[in-house]
Amino acid sequence: MKLFLVLFALLIPSFGFAQTRSPLSELLWSSVKQCYSRFEDMNDDGKPDFDKIDDAKNGYLKIWGGWPTCGCNCSSTVGAFKNEQGQYVLLQSDESNCNWEKRISSNVDLKDVLPPGFGINSFAPRQPVEEIGHAAFFLGIDIPRVGTDVKVSIELVPLGLTPEGIEMLCYEYTEKEQYSNAISISGLRDIAKGSQDANTLDLLLSGDFQKISNADNEVINKAIGTDDSRFQSKQEIRSHLNKSKQVYDVYMSLAYGGLLLGWDRKASRFYIKEQGGSPKRMSFKEFLITSEYWGPRC
Repeated sequence: MKLFLVLFALLIPSFGFAQTRSPLSELLWSSVKQCYSRFEDMNDDGKPDFDKIDDAKNGYLKIWGGWPTCGCNCSSTVGAFKNEQGQYVLLQSDESNCNWEKRISSNVDLKDVLPPGFGINSFAPRQPVEEIGHAAFFLGIDIPRVGTDVKVSIELVPLGLTPEGIEMLCYEYTEKEQYSNAISISGLRDIAKGSQDANTLDLLLSGDFQKISNADNEVINKAIGTDDSRFQSKQEIRSHLNKSKQVYDVYMSLAYGGLLLGWDRKASRFYIKEQGGSPKRMSFKEFLITSEYWGPRC
């Protein structure tokens, strides 16, 4: 009898927790299982170690944490938006640093959740953006814990990483095995930082290599070599520089760097509520110096 009472006392907390977890909470937790499954029990207490903000009553859940041995970490945030039929539309943001992964998703097609016709031109309504044939920008989202307004912003895909698809604005990217969709081009930053002549980048873009000063040629030659972190020739530098210039030109042409999306319960989708400020003005040289570049991680 005493043993039965002890077992019963131990079972009450877990049983009670399961009973009080709402269907919405279950839905939110099932959405973050990919990130959650990566966490480990690092202090031997029988539970995976991570941080969380569990606010199911407001339709919000965020988990984040890391694991050994390379300092890898992931985060997953999901918000539930109720429509007029009483159904929940989920909007989710996931990130994992070791494989350069970023993704936004929903439990329904994103095209049916975001405003009609949403894309890169939503940030440049005055003049359509000229396509460049590959994804160069990512849609960053800030999922609210309270309320239904969602802030979205234009983020640059790390230079050197090529996501799938031809649309300029992508909703996910990650490096593939053996880095088949990525190349290290951070030498462009070194050239931009080290060059002294204001015309050097333009001369590289145009292929007028003979007009580059001796001092800047030394800087450029340091970026050429046989290892994976360097370029094989000035022609290769020119090729990557031109692709980066295309991205820069589009980025500088955008009228807005961010938008505020409102939730339409009846239509069960978002609409553009407010338009934010333009991206920071900068020179191409500043763009090359300050941008994030892909590089191999553990």
